[in-house]
Amino acid sequence: MAEAPVKNISRLGAAPDRHVDVFRETRRQLEQAEAQRKQRNFDRAESICSLLVRHHPDYFGALHTLGLIYADKRDYRRAVGYLAQAAMLNPRSWMTLTALAGVYLRLDAPEMAARTLEQARTLRPKEPSILVTLGEIYREEREYELARHSYGQALEVDAGMKEAAIGLALTCALVGRYAEASDLLDRLLSNNAPSLSLLAALAGLPPSFVRKNLITEIDKVKRSPEENKSDFENGLAFLRAAALDQAGRYADAWGQAITANRVTAATINDALAAEVIRERANLGWLRTLATANSKAISDERQPISLFILGPSRSGKTTMESLVSILDGVKCGYENPSLENAISLTYRGAGLLTAYSLEHLPPQFYPQVRDVYMEELARRAGVARVFTNTHPAYIHDAARLAALLPNVRFIIMQRNVDETVLRVFMRAYRRANYYAYDIKSAYKHIEWYYEMGHVLAEKFPAITRVIRYEDMVSDPAAALGIAAELCGLPMTDKPLPQIGDDRGCAESYREFMSAALAG
Repeated sequence: MAEAPVKNISRLGAAPDRHVDVFRETRRQLEQAEAQRKQRNFDRAESICSLLVRHHPDYFGALHTLGLIYADKRDYRRAVGYLAQAAMLNPRSWMTLTALAGVYLRLDAPEMAARTLEQARTLRPKEPSILVTLGEIYREEREYELARHSYGQALEVDAGMKEAAIGLALTCALVGRYAEASDLLDRLLSNNAPSLSLLAALAGLPPSFVRKNLITEIDKVKRSPEENKSDFENGLAFLRAAALDQAGRYADAWGQAITANRVTAATINDALAAEVIRERANLGWLRTLATANSKAISDERQPISLFILGPSRSGKTTMESLVSILDGVKCGYENPSLENAISLTYRGAGLLTAYSLEHLPPQFYPQVRDVYMEELARRAGVARVFTNTHPAYIHDAARLAALLPNVRFIIMQRNVDETVLRVFMRAYRRANYYAYDIKSAYKHIEWYYEMGHVLAEKFPAITRVIRYEDMVSDPAAALGIAAELCGLPMTDKPLPQIGDDRGCAESYREFMSAALAG
């Protein structure tokens, strides 16, 4: 028997009207919350999404938006919880996975960030936002060539993507490709309104590569709704100080530097006091060591770990650029290989996480060595020498000499006044608690140089002290010292052009003396 024709086919499978209303209303509220988030009305957006999640615990959209809200508020631990829940409900959402990777990166979990982002990339291989986040991960890990490749891929897809262009410019500057960085930033400035991040990247280049009038451009900068007001104003003050310094307006530059540093200095007193205690303890401990055996731990199967140490602005990066032209050298920059090995060992031992060997019981040292050597093999590849310029390793240098095979140290030292000036006029993203007060900066840098001298006395066979001024005046001689230390043949390649910042404190001595006396 034939079936009767279906009537009103448009109503087939339709839910009752009250269910339709629920779907429409929750969607409307989610759109309202997202609009509030974009306007940075975070409390209102959070309230809407929290209520949605309370009534609908598996509402993917509300969980995703809550994660974005907490990420915008820099509450990354709460953000990761909501984004992870959203990713469990919808593991094919590349947007959620990308946001989750970004939060992992802010939580100093680059490996988790990379794993999560690879999942997103399989879903959208050419999505520019994924490629930019991947570039950020590589840049954070000091894998600069990989970072350049990722940013470049993003720009191939979206040539006008500002975040990709700035990321690529910053990465180029970090590897000494200043002309390329300058061209990228100039093009951005020609096609976009100036922003704090764009001008800060430009101000970070050597003055000879800055073709724009930074002071004029700074006056055009407007704070975007996404930028924290206090952070924006503080960043602008540091930027003005750099621009005024380049323009030769030294009194004005010093005033801006004082203003910029004063804001941060008031918030870090406890952290600074703890760091001072730590510095004194480590210097005292190093002085008590018996004069070390001049022979380092040697293993011909392993590459040399060359630590180029010195306080910020002492010339480490310039020295590394010289060393990089020697055959068999790979630059590691401030790579986190060692701190990863140390922190993973603390965690595996059931201890509080730390990034120095100071508090690690010696029975766990072999684990540090094993993890580090695995990381070194991955990063160094076939290179005979792998460099690291992370300044914090001065604390552990003596322990590293007794723990790792083939360790070498180059200690960079510079005129104290000039080091202090350049530190004081620089905006730091994290730590460097000494940098925001002129007296603290002097004490820290004098401590660091003393640590370097004592280390050279204790480990003369594997340590060399090179002054910044000597390196600039005779770079070939400085390179020869590094080659001899690492057992590498001297090269006849052309030396890279290096900057010359000698004498920079001369115009500031009066201001610095007054600050010290105050």
